[in-house]
Amino acid sequence: MDFNLSEEQLLLQKTVREFTKQELEPAAEETDRLGRLPDDLLEKMAQVNLAGMILPPEYGGSGSSCLDCVLALEQIGYSGTGAWWLAAFTNSIPECIAQFGTKDQKKQYLPDVCKGKIYPSILFTEAETGSDPDALETSARYESGHYIINGMKRFSTFGARNGFAITYAKDEDDCCRAFITDKNALGYSAGSEYKLMGAGGIETADVYLDNVKVPEENVLGDKEEGFSILLHWIAHEKIQQSASCLGIAQAALDEAKQFSKSRIVKKRPQAGLLNIRSMLADMYARLEAARWLTYRAAFLKDEGHSDWMLEAAAAKVYAVPAAMEVVEISRRIHGAYGYTKDFKIERLFRAVAGASAIAVSLEINRSIVSSALIR
Repeated sequence: MDFNLSEEQLLLQKTVREFTKQELEPAAEETDRLGRLPDDLLEKMAQVNLAGMILPPEYGGSGSSCLDCVLALEQIGYSGTGAWWLAAFTNSIPECIAQFGTKDQKKQYLPDVCKGKIYPSILFTEAETGSDPDALETSARYESGHYIINGMKRFSTFGARNGFAITYAKDEDDCCRAFITDKNALGYSAGSEYKLMGAGGIETADVYLDNVKVPEENVLGDKEEGFSILLHWIAHEKIQQSASCLGIAQAALDEAKQFSKSRIVKKRPQAGLLNIRSMLADMYARLEAARWLTYRAAFLKDEGHSDWMLEAAAAKVYAVPAAMEVVEISRRIHGAYGYTKDFKIERLFRAVAGASAIAVSLEINRSIVSSALIR
């Protein structure tokens, strides 16, 4: 088993690290305050091949692996902003079209993603049903070559930005179907964006679908594939979120090291205290364990391993709590300073808080893993 990254992957890490340092870190406080990403960020991501990086080259992508994407998202997560969602969504959502879509669908939507012109979204979660596909209330009625979609979707990331959304609705046969929906279609509207605790820039809003007409050719996958497409995307999203948590946790560890070396306690650096060194060691061990579990899940997806979705759930079950613990230890090392906005750890603390609930809760992922083990 080879744990070494290739020269190309090391270069990718360096490139995205520089991008984060130059484009994300300087704007992090304002992004956090406004809860909105800079309007030109998507285009800048596309210029360094972060948008659609895992898509086929014939559609403008780089043909990169899931592991490559994980390495990039880890570096973006280091900023403690929601920018990683933008890089993640411009890869995992169009990948569903690349995987399950027709040639015409790929030609119509994938190139603009790679050029950084449109924001992909997912419309699944609903106010009353949460993420239960059997309880979906959004309906899709077939009528003269179109599907007429009606319903309301909750927590749609970038739902108010221009682009397309993969919308999940029940057809007349009570079957969960996936539809590629243009956000500028008549009857599509988005409400105000939610004010979130942290990770500014996620830009999540409710979306209203009032007799939205979707051409029949925009149905994604076969009639029985809707739920399978959803599960494929969610599993991929778990790996991506775990990667972002690695970046947040690495930033927290780096902040703790820097603070403990500069903070003077009884005429010597705090880093010289045995309990502080013990805390730093615990942080490092948890981070490295989470890192390799996440990398492994991405590797198994790239290899087409039959259990990659299970491993994606397992990665989240460990990586998210590990990252939260690393950030909390760093905050404690900072003492009272960690409770002020003068230090980055405060932003990291809020940024990692949502990871246990967003992209399927930890409890559901534990259920997924345990059910697979029992079977």
